[in-house]
Amino acid sequence: MSRGTAGVFVLLLLLHLGAIAALMQADAAITEPKIDMEPPKLQGVLIAPEPKIAPPPPKAEPEPQKPQPKPKKPRLKPQTKPTQKTPPPVAKAAAAAPVQAPSKALSQKAASSSPAKTAEPTTQLPSADAAGLNNKAPVYPMLSRKRKEQGTVWLLLLVSKEGMVTELKLKKTSGFDRLDQAALQAVKKWKFQPARKQGQAIDYWYELPLKFSLQQG
Repeated sequence: MSRGTAGVFVLLLLLHLGAIAALMQADAAITEPKIDMEPPKLQGVLIAPEPKIAPPPPKAEPEPQKPQPKPKKPRLKPQTKPTQKTPPPVAKAAAAAPVQAPSKALSQKAASSSPAKTAEPTTQLPSADAAGLNNKAPVYPMLSRKRKEQGTVWLLLLVSKEGMVTELKLKKTSGFDRLDQAALQAVKKWKFQPARKQGQAIDYWYELPLKFSLQQG
């Protein structure tokens, strides 16, 4: 190969490499539009457990009636002529003594003796935001991002007194199954500070909305 031919070959190779480098830089300069996921805003509404209905008391059976003795036939006595007696003098009825109205002091005492209504103890809400719980937010599905799917998922969950999710239901859909499933998959692994009543941890149903929102950067 002559020197001229080799020089042309090297020049063509350098031009080809330069074109490739320019294309790579152009691809790097093109960036995809930024999509910011708004972290789910945790809100909760306590749902009181259903009251237990006590069974009705058993009906008392009526006592069997005792047989009544048959009345004896009265014996007939010989009739005698009645003797007329002078009626005794009728005494005048004494005037009724006036009834005194109860005094104010007695009525006030009776009112004060009635038991006062005690306020019902308040229930402390469960919490999923407490430090140390490390609950991960739901993953925003990539396909939902591309299709601009947004919405709020409403979940109904039973938080045990140990702070675990023992039951989980979808109360209201976001309108997109992918978002609903992402919320369910995340929340079933969460841990909570349980609800408390009079200082004692209790099981409680909890209503939780999770919002999926896309914002263009």
